[in-house]
Amino acid sequence: MKIYTYPKSRSLRVLWTLEEIGATYESVKVDLFNPAPCIKSPHSRGKVPFLSDGDVSIEETLAICIYICEKYPSTTFYPAEPKQRSTINSWLSYALTDLESPVWNLLKQQVFIPENQRNLGLIDYSKNEANRAVNQIRLNKGYEWITGPNFTLADIFVTHTLLWAKLCGIAINSDIKDYMDRAMSRPTYLKAQERNNR
Repeated sequence: MKIYTYPKSRSLRVLWTLEEIGATYESVKVDLFNPAPCIKSPHSRGKVPFLSDGDVSIEETLAICIYICEKYPSTTFYPAEPKQRSTINSWLSYALTDLESPVWNLLKQQVFIPENQRNLGLIDYSKNEANRAVNQIRLNKGYEWITGPNFTLADIFVTHTLLWAKLCGIAINSDIKDYMDRAMSRPTYLKAQERNNR
């Protein structure tokens, strides 16, 4: 299994998933912003991550992660039982819509767009929406992780998006910070981050 990656991108989510599951894989760093790249992503829009696994090719982060989870089934990380999976899927949906949408817009304005071309109205709107989305996250005091006692695929997507939010200056309360610290201190995260940022 081969994963095309780029540092500090969503490909971290895929590598973290693979590390949690314990699957063997090869990571290939692409020249994402090089106009004459030595290594290009096979993604149809030139993005990362991209998965190649024999005759299987998959674009887009969540689709890749679900493929991995279904290829290497787990009773806790992404369980087959419908009720348990529905809770995980609900948080995945929240992470990719309400939470990531304003955070990604904010990140693009602050990091990728030259300061003299930034849209201040969009920045203010995205900050407000990102703050609202982060403040709507309620952690159950009886659980260590977002869906219960077990670390799941949802924790990867929620934690990584919250990390982006924090980098954009969005306030993170102490409960969420502790949750993020627990997730990012996992050996699987540290290994995935090291490989993704090579």
